[in-house]
Amino acid sequence: MTPPTLESPLYAAVELGSDSFRLHVGRVEKGALALVATMAEPVRLAATLDEDGYLCAAAMRRALSCLGEFRRSLDAWRPEAVRVVATSVLRLARNAPVFLPAAEQALGRRIELIDGSEAGRLVYLGVASTLGAGLDEPRLVADIGSGSTELVLGRGERIERIESYAVGAVRQSLTFFGDGRIDEVGFEAAVRSGRSRFAQSVLGRKAGRIAYGACGTVRALAEIAQADGLNRDSLMRLRRLVVEAGHLARVRLAWEPAARAPHLPGGLALLIALMEELGIDEVKPVHAGLRVGALWDLHARAAVTA
Repeated sequence: MTPPTLESPLYAAVELGSDSFRLHVGRVEKGALALVATMAEPVRLAATLDEDGYLCAAAMRRALSCLGEFRRSLDAWRPEAVRVVATSVLRLARNAPVFLPAAEQALGRRIELIDGSEAGRLVYLGVASTLGAGLDEPRLVADIGSGSTELVLGRGERIERIESYAVGAVRQSLTFFGDGRIDEVGFEAAVRSGRSRFAQSVLGRKAGRIAYGACGTVRALAEIAQADGLNRDSLMRLRRLVVEAGHLARVRLAWEPAARAPHLPGGLALLIALMEELGIDEVKPVHAGLRVGALWDLHARAAVTA
């Protein structure tokens, strides 16, 4: 595949996530971001993190193979600038200092190990660029990832507060549905655990009653619910359906979006907990997040130095 030759420069963003590695290549044209290529590979790093905090060898081999494929794509597209970021699981893994140099060699690019605040900033930038500046009113963005959850409060393009929590859909599923079984007692425990995590947040008192979900969890749940937004009633219906399914494998077979997000029950429990604890009435899915934010960030940097 030969990239087209256009005047506007190409940028690339690579996210080494806790569940999947993803690549976006895009350019800004007439004030809008146009993606020209995307790649994704479910490497499942977080699910293989053992009790001592080590990534398993098989998962690291999958990850390095994926990064080799990404390198070939990046070499073909030849973007003007590339930003590669690693998120929560690689902050936690005790053998990350061994894995990351090998990952940089496989990808042929430097990898940034970013904290929750930078992840939240990029997520908010991606959402704000998609929704537009809007009115100067509070905007709460939630990113329930595989390994962590970021909550960001802002107004227009300006960020006011970022909160990061070391809990995500994968860990919640492994903790409460580790043998695959899902029942009402386990699901309620997962929700209560999530509420205890978010209990210290001050964002519920500062934001409005609507939040924006910049994550696969919210997008997949909205697709299953066949709704543009998720309110408490729709989430309770989804909860009943998941509990009635009774097993993670049956959830994945029942709904195609759940097959794409294999730890969806854990993400659903966290979303319910978040809405209950922060007093949110509705969460609207947004098809933008960290990688889109990273592309806009590269574009903004280039504009400053031009």
